[in-house]
Amino acid sequence: MTRKEIEQRVDALMEQMTLEEKIGQINQASPATVCTLPGVEADIDSWVTEMMEGKISEQKFQERLAMCEENLRLDELEAGEIGCFVNLYDDAKLAQVIAASKKSRLQIPLLVGVDVIRGYRTIFPTPLAMAAAWDPKLHRKLVKTAKKEAIVSGVNWVLGPMLDVARDGRWGRIVESPGEDPYLASVIAKEMVEEYHADNGDGPMICTAKHFAAYGAASGGQDYNTVSISMQQLYETYLPPFRAAVDAGVDCVMSAFHDLNGIPCVCDKELLTDLLRDEMGFQGFVVSDAEAVKQCVSHGISGDEAEAAKMSLLAGNDVDMTSYDYRNYLKKLVEDGQLEEEVIHTAARRVLEKKLEYGLFDKEYVYDPEKIRKIVLSEEHRAIAREVARQTIVLLKNEDVLPVREKKRILVIGELADDKEALTGPWAFTGDSGKTVTIVEGLQKNAPEGTEISYVKGFGVHDSREGFAEALEKAENADFIVAVAGETAFMSGEAASRADLHLSGAQEEFLLKLAGIDVPKAVLLVNGRPLAIGCLKENVGIGAILETWHLGTESGNAVADVLFGAYNPSAKLTVTFANEAGQEPMYYNHPNTGKPGGSFRFTSKYQDVPIEPLYPFGYGLSYTTFQYSELEVLTPEIRLDSELNCRVKVKNTGDCFGEEIVQLYIHDKVAGCVRPVKELKRFMKIALQPGEQKECEFSLSAAELGYYDRSCNYVVEPGTFDLYIGPDSREGLHMEFELK
Repeated sequence: MTRKEIEQRVDALMEQMTLEEKIGQINQASPATVCTLPGVEADIDSWVTEMMEGKISEQKFQERLAMCEENLRLDELEAGEIGCFVNLYDDAKLAQVIAASKKSRLQIPLLVGVDVIRGYRTIFPTPLAMAAAWDPKLHRKLVKTAKKEAIVSGVNWVLGPMLDVARDGRWGRIVESPGEDPYLASVIAKEMVEEYHADNGDGPMICTAKHFAAYGAASGGQDYNTVSISMQQLYETYLPPFRAAVDAGVDCVMSAFHDLNGIPCVCDKELLTDLLRDEMGFQGFVVSDAEAVKQCVSHGISGDEAEAAKMSLLAGNDVDMTSYDYRNYLKKLVEDGQLEEEVIHTAARRVLEKKLEYGLFDKEYVYDPEKIRKIVLSEEHRAIAREVARQTIVLLKNEDVLPVREKKRILVIGELADDKEALTGPWAFTGDSGKTVTIVEGLQKNAPEGTEISYVKGFGVHDSREGFAEALEKAENADFIVAVAGETAFMSGEAASRADLHLSGAQEEFLLKLAGIDVPKAVLLVNGRPLAIGCLKENVGIGAILETWHLGTESGNAVADVLFGAYNPSAKLTVTFANEAGQEPMYYNHPNTGKPGGSFRFTSKYQDVPIEPLYPFGYGLSYTTFQYSELEVLTPEIRLDSELNCRVKVKNTGDCFGEEIVQLYIHDKVAGCVRPVKELKRFMKIALQPGEQKECEFSLSAAELGYYDRSCNYVVEPGTFDLYIGPDSREGLHMEFELK
C-alpha cells in the first residue's frame, strides 16, 4: 500500500470515529488483576513489598495470588476504548483480546505489544551479552527467530530494541543495553530495525526504539533517577543509536521514565517534537513507558493526572501506556476547552497509519495452537540460540586450563549451575525457564565419552555456608572443578540497581577457599552487569574465568561447547569492568583531563584502586593467540571531503582455529572541545586457521572524524589524529595521520 493510499484510508476512517474512539487508539491497556473475594482489593505491588520486607510469608503471598484472576478488559475492547495492549503473554488470552477488538464498531485491529527483548519463547542471551559477540548477523538471527515465534502467537508490535548506552555497572538495566559505546550500539540498532522490517515469509513487524533519551545515564546508576547531562553529551553519546534506528525507519519510539535536565521525558516537547521529529526526522508514533504519564505528578511537574495527560500529549507523546490518563481525562479536557481535539486526532492518526502500513486491517489472526507448538521453541530455533549463545561467552582469564580435555572426573559447584531461572535471566517474560538447559545438564549431555560429571551445590548467591565443607571435600578428589557464581535472574534488570558490585553473599569467601585446592579449576560467571572480581583475576589458584552472562534457553549447551573446546571463545566485552563500584561510571572513551591519572599524586584517580580498569572495553581472550603488524594509512592525503583508508595484518600465532574482533579507534589530538581519549569507529570479525594471516582494511569518511560542539553543531576540524587498531581499547598498534 502506498503512502497516499494509507493517508486516504486513514482520512476515511477518522471521519467515522467519535472522540472516544480516537482516544481509544492512543490508550494502551494491560490486563487488570482482580480479587475473587468480595470486598478484597488486589494490590500485588503492596503484597510483593510486604513479602520482601518479611511482613508476610511467600506462602501467604501465593495464597493471595490464588484469589486473583486476570480481567482481559474484553468489554472495553469491544467498545473501541483500547487501541493497544501490553503485558499479556498467554497465547490463548492474546487470541481473546484480538477477537474482542474485532467486535468494536469500526473493527479497528489491535496493536499487541510485548517486550520481545531476547527472543519470544526461545530465549537468547541478554542484550549486553549479545553485544559482546560484536557480530550484527547474530542480532539478525535473534530478531528473525523472535519475530517468527511472536507473529504466530498473535503479537504484532515489539517493544524493542533497547538502545540505551550504559556506562555504570550499578544500573540494573545495563543488562538490557548494548553497552557503553555509541558507535557499536548504532550498528546494532540499524541491523535489528532492518531485520524487524524484513519480510522473510512471516511479514515485517512494528518495532520500538527505547528509552528516549539518555536513560542509561541515570544518576548514581539508580533506576528511574534523574539525568543531568550537557546537550553535547546527549548528542554525542546517547542519541546516535536512536538516530541509527530512525534512519532505518523505526516505527515507534518509547519515551523514558526519568527527567532529563529537569523535564520528564514523557512531557518534554523539546525532546519528543523539536528534536525527535523535527530534527531527527522521526515519522512514527511515540509511546510512554509504563505509567510514565501519571508519574509526572510524582515528578512534581504537573498538579494532577489530567494536567499530566495534557502535557504529555502536547509534548508529542502519542500513546499512554497503562496510566489510563488519556482515557480518563482527554475527553473532558476537550469539552472544557483546555485541549484542541486536533491534538488527539494527530496522535490517533499516527497509530492508525502504522496499523494500515503493516496490513493489520487486512490480516485475520487465527489462533492455531498446533501451529504455535510446531514453531515456538522448535529444535531449529534452539539450535540457533545455542549457536548465538556460545559466541557471546567472554574468556577473561586462562592459565592453560581451558579447554577441558582428558579429565575423567569433573565436579560442578554452585547453585547457579543448576538454576534454570537464573540461567534464563531477566527480561524473558515470554519464555519458559523450565525449558532452559542448565550448566549441569549441558556438561553431562556434551561431556567426552568416559568423563564423569558430578554436581554439588556447595554455595549459593546469598549467605548460606552450610554446603562449604562437603563441596571442598569433594573438590579434593576431582580432576577438574567448574565453579559457577554470579547473580540470580532478578539481581539485574529493571529496579535492580546495586551499590556493591562484588559477588554477593559468601560467594567470594567460598571461591577463595576453593582456590587453595591444588586441582585445575574454572570460574563461570552468570550475571547481567560488570562485576568487581579482582580477587578472582589476581588469584593464582583460579586458572580460568569465563563470563557466561545469562545465556537463555540453551545456556548449558553453549557453555559446554566452549568449556570442552567445540567452540573457541571469540566474544569481547562491550562494557568496562571496574575494580570497585566506587569507580563507576567507568568507561573507555572518557574525556581527556588536565591531569590524567598517573603515579604522581596530583592526578585524576582514586588513591585506593588501580587507575586501569579490571578489564577494558573490547577485552576478550581466545584459546589461540593473535599478532598484529604493519599498520598503515593507505590514503596519501586525507581531506575533509575524502576518506581515511587503512589496513593492518593479523596472524593466528597459536595452534587452533580462532576468530578475532579487530577494533579501530581514533583520537582527535587538538580540538575545539575536549575529546575522548579514544573513540571506536570500526570493527571487523575475522576467522583464521593456525598460522594464517589476513589483511584487514578499514575505510571511514573524514566526516566521521567530527564532533558536536557546545552549541550542538557538528563540526569537522583539520588536524592531527591518533589511529589505533588492536584487540581491545587498551592494546594494539598506533600511528598518527593528518586531516587537511
